[in-house]
Amino acid sequence: MLDSTTLRVTLGVITLILFLLFAFVTYRSTRSAFSFWWCAALVLFMGGTLAYLQDGTANQAWANPLGNGLIVAGAASVWMASRSLRLRPSPWWLVVGPAALVTAVSSFDSPATNDWSGGPLFLALTGGLIILSTREIIVLDAGLSRTRWPLILTSGALGVYYLGRFVAFLASGPRSDLFVSWFGTPSTTLITLALLTVVSFSMASLSGEQTAKVLAARAARSRQELLDGGSVQRRLLPQSVPDLPGYDVAGACVPSGAVSGDFFDWQRTPEGLAVTLADVMGKGVGAAMIAATVRASLRAASPSEGPRHTMSVVDRAVEPDLEANDAFVTLLHLQLDAESGEIVAVDAGHGLGVVCRADGSRDVIPSLNLPLGAFGTQTWATSTTHLDPGDLLLICSDGVLDLFDGSLEALARAADTAAGADPTAAEAVLSITRLASQGHHPDDVTVVAVRRDAAGTDHERGSRN
Repeated sequence: MLDSTTLRVTLGVITLILFLLFAFVTYRSTRSAFSFWWCAALVLFMGGTLAYLQDGTANQAWANPLGNGLIVAGAASVWMASRSLRLRPSPWWLVVGPAALVTAVSSFDSPATNDWSGGPLFLALTGGLIILSTREIIVLDAGLSRTRWPLILTSGALGVYYLGRFVAFLASGPRSDLFVSWFGTPSTTLITLALLTVVSFSMASLSGEQTAKVLAARAARSRQELLDGGSVQRRLLPQSVPDLPGYDVAGACVPSGAVSGDFFDWQRTPEGLAVTLADVMGKGVGAAMIAATVRASLRAASPSEGPRHTMSVVDRAVEPDLEANDAFVTLLHLQLDAESGEIVAVDAGHGLGVVCRADGSRDVIPSLNLPLGAFGTQTWATSTTHLDPGDLLLICSDGVLDLFDGSLEALARAADTAAGADPTAAEAVLSITRLASQGHHPDDVTVVAVRRDAAGTDHERGSRN
């Protein structure tokens, strides 16, 4: 049979190999508390085993108590690893406290001549800590891991074995035939070596599963936060249609994800209506935050002084934020005079506003300005058009173009689709957003439609001429 020294050296070498594998594969990839504590346990077990190699030499006086303390600290680290699986705190003093206690007791138990100094306390603490670790794994969610039961059986067997050593130590002493045959150093080292190897590989699997569970929970929280953000964003869109006699207004935004970088807004003015549709560069949360900033700035600017003044106020307000984030916003902001049908518009690099005439012709609102944030603040140019009875004003985001062929000519196809729908603004918007719901759309789809009632068309046009 192999002697104790050879077995201890073997255990130390295998513990070192297990540590290197666990540290450079599992811990390096997961960085979890669980992996950290198991790496610590392997190092402490290895250190304790090496300290015991000094038994029978002049160094036994300090090495034996040190070995006891390191092994107990290793068992406590296993407990901390198991606690971390349940997201319970793993304070350092639960490791240092038992280790310091057994080291102190062993130091006063004649360690120079007694290679079992502090033996009862050492065995009780080691067995008890491993049993506590097993208990933590038992109370885990049964669906957490495929390796849960093998780990419970192996760690539980090791804990029971150490408690058996404790009972045999008290009953017959460390020199008795019973203790030496069943619980002596050679037997213990072999059993510990076998179970430690099994437990290490089970721990590696469990560590990976724990990390996957944490990442899945984090992803679920992120998804929920996005959904909550999207819900807030939808509630910031106009929730009611303005009461504007002679006109029909509708709008919709279909995000490509949970949140949108597009938005539309309208405000009733004494003369009629102010309408805005904006498209922030990019997608996701960042674009949504910038969109909210631009919307708030538009709301803060009084529309009574005209689109040029409104855009100047917004430009000064958001330009520093856009520059800081290296972002820009295309935007069409217009004000409609309800009595005359005159539209005064500022197009900031958007170019996706078109008037669909009742006679079938199309007038695209020209883009005379750069996008917000493109080159700092700018002087805003306006354009003017009319919305005659029976005409439809359609404003889109560039995501609408992707519903067709993605080219600028797709705006004409979108206009044909909207103009060919039932003669209401809501149906014009629905005719386009319905396309987005039929399949994947890579960009946010936002549409606003303003239709002027057709009643009295000939009379009103004759009066104006």
